[in-house]
Amino acid sequence: MFRNHRRKAVLTAAALMATTTLLTACQGGADGGDASSSSGSSTAASDAKDKSGADDAGPAGGSTESQAGSGSGSGSGGTSQGKGVSGTWFGTVSYLAPGKYTVSDLKDTEQAFFTSTDTNIQGAGRICGDAEGQAATPCTEKELEAAAKKGVPATVKVKNGTAVSIVEDHSSSGGGDSDTVKPSGTRSGELGYLAPGKYSLVDSDGNTSSFFSATATTINGNGWICGENGDNKRCTEGELEAAAKKGGVRVVVKLYNGAAVTIDEEHN
Repeated sequence: MFRNHRRKAVLTAAALMATTTLLTACQGGADGGDASSSSGSSTAASDAKDKSGADDAGPAGGSTESQAGSGSGSGSGGTSQGKGVSGTWFGTVSYLAPGKYTVSDLKDTEQAFFTSTDTNIQGAGRICGDAEGQAATPCTEKELEAAAKKGVPATVKVKNGTAVSIVEDHSSSGGGDSDTVKPSGTRSGELGYLAPGKYSLVDSDGNTSSFFSATATTINGNGWICGENGDNKRCTEGELEAAAKKGGVRVVVKLYNGAAVTIDEEHN
């Protein structure tokens, strides 16, 4: 009986030891799995971080923002890319910069323009030439620049921002015309051509005066300048110039400060 009791004790102890060993092995396996899982997670996180860092870095040679900045083009700021102004202005021509000038209009507002090698510059004593001469004298750009720094009255015809012609006011130089000041009022007489944008009037007494046209000048034809007799029509500067060169056209001109406000044909 004692032997049987001892055998039971030994078997119980052996069973207990086996159970303890099994539990220890399971715990070790679980710990190992956690460690493996943790290691895997750490590796995955490291890989993700490395990949994210590579994406943020962008292409070799700089960040994404830097690449965008270097890829942007430069525009032509400061000036409009459209066509410049066109028209005819009478007033004082002043110097701004090499090849750039201003001319005042009838309201004393300034219009800027450029010159080119094709600009026709004509003087009458102040830009160049002789004030007592009857015809305008071709001038150089340097002569225009010197005169414009002091200010010189002239008619400026501009196309797309560049002067086609600059014709000095002959009366301002003290020769040729009977007008020594810029006239205002209404005058009539036979129309004559002097220069681009500049015309003459010879009244019934033979007295000659001159005036300028401008973009604001209203030109009305009735068969001579343009249109048909009895049909009043608005005319262009080109039609006025052609009629003045042809001669035999009588007009009534309303003047303000030497420039024509309106030009109407005068029919008896």
